[in-house]
Amino acid sequence: MIRHIFIATIKDGMSDEMVNRKIEEMKAMKERIPQIKSINVGRSLGIAGPTNTVTMVIDTLSKEDFLAILGSDAHKEVASRAGEVFRTDNFILSQIEISCK
Repeated sequence: MIRHIFIATIKDGMSDEMVNRKIEEMKAMKERIPQIKSINVGRSLGIAGPTNTVTMVIDTLSKEDFLAILGSDAHKEVASRAGEVFRTDNFILSQIEISCK
């Protein structure tokens, strides 16, 4: 299984309403992309690290499924509007393999 981790910094001055709307758009990708097995999206609690970020974690069954997500219309639509709320110059992306024990 592949776990994709995406972290975006929220632009200064963004309202909670705007951030929450973007979080819901990101979560809604699961309804349109069958390769997404699970998705979690939320604002950082700031327990350790900054509070001005949103993190998305997506699990897929394979690398091919992950690549299909990146190429999907739903992902392209969400990604094309990311700059409305997030800084686009410092996204953090990482993929790891996880065991399904």
